[in-house]
Amino acid sequence: MDAMSTSTPPPLPPSIPHSTPPPPYKRNMTYGTKIVLLGFQCVVLMIGALIVWIISSSRESLNDDVASDIVKEWGGPIKINGPEIVVERIDSTIRQQTFACNVNVDTKSLHRNIYEAEVFNAHIGISGSLDKKNVSTLSDTINFRLKIGNKQISKLSPLKIGDKEIEWSDDNDDWLSAKIDISDLPQNIKYSTELDVRGSKKISVCPIGEKSIITIDGNAPNPSFGGSILPDDRTINGNYFSATWRNTPPSFVAKGNKRLIVETDFLVGVNRYQKVNRSLKYAFIIILLTYISALFTEIVTKHPIPLLNYFLIGVALIIFYILLLSFSEHLSFGMAYLIASSMTVLLISGYMWKMLDSKIIGALIGVILTIIYGSCFILLSLSSYALILGSLILFMALAAMMYASLKMQH
Repeated sequence: MDAMSTSTPPPLPPSIPHSTPPPPYKRNMTYGTKIVLLGFQCVVLMIGALIVWIISSSRESLNDDVASDIVKEWGGPIKINGPEIVVERIDSTIRQQTFACNVNVDTKSLHRNIYEAEVFNAHIGISGSLDKKNVSTLSDTINFRLKIGNKQISKLSPLKIGDKEIEWSDDNDDWLSAKIDISDLPQNIKYSTELDVRGSKKISVCPIGEKSIITIDGNAPNPSFGGSILPDDRTINGNYFSATWRNTPPSFVAKGNKRLIVETDFLVGVNRYQKVNRSLKYAFIIILLTYISALFTEIVTKHPIPLLNYFLIGVALIIFYILLLSFSEHLSFGMAYLIASSMTVLLISGYMWKMLDSKIIGALIGVILTIIYGSCFILLSLSSYALILGSLILFMALAAMMYASLKMQH
């Protein structure tokens, strides 16, 4: 047999293994169906936000009850009525020629456990004058009657008339009185007295002179001026305020039997529970923007995100409000918001990083959430411009999504 026919054929070269191509991106459902289901999730999550709102409102009601107890023990609104000058023989009140009242207020917060109430201390200086001839023809004895509320007076100085000092007596629970013989006093009788009081909510003064000047100033975060007329001059600089009422007849003439007053209210302002409730108004927008960001990430990366993962992200967004409520009871609202939002942003961005195995995606989601929560805090801080700022934020978010959708089509 020929050698060529008996030779063994050369072995074939080993086959080069080929890498298996990645499976094509498959969706378990259409985007339309997924968007509908995500919308249903948003509705369910808003029920959770409603529960947080109920808890916050309940704790606010409890805080108001405790604050009312604190205020009741400290003292309520202060109303300075007098001193009226009464001629005892005929029980008639003599109108003063001049009347001046200077009130210096220092507000502060009283705490009981985690609850607080706004109260104030006030130093009051009262002075005035009357013409002796308006009284001497009727009687030589007059009675100065001052009505404030004895339980709210912490310090009381004697009534000074010329070089005399007369101690006040509390004949009843409503009025302080000081009787004086005017027979040896000069024609123009001048008096003055000072006292310290404790109170809350507001201070009001009744102008009782033909010429009156009333000044209320001090430290208060939210003063409001009202009463029968507004002040002639007012100044508000930070926590310092000052208001002055001046009059000559007939600007303060009482109508009928109703005595006119001037007053300053010390508003509590927006407390921590009201701020939490206000932040809950933006819960739906935050959830919606976060879901849209995650959905765009899913489309761009071609990595499906199960509905369960969306729901867990939404739950984290709701727990943010529980964290905010609990921290705000022990810290300032700004600090509580910073801590709660930082925890939520780190949790969700880390979750997206591990789920999609991409640090870039996790960082991007973190930046988006930081912008969302930062914008929400600005809305809470600038209540007067909340509507216009919120509209601009939504417009910019829509513009960004429209631009991103065009990029994905290309």
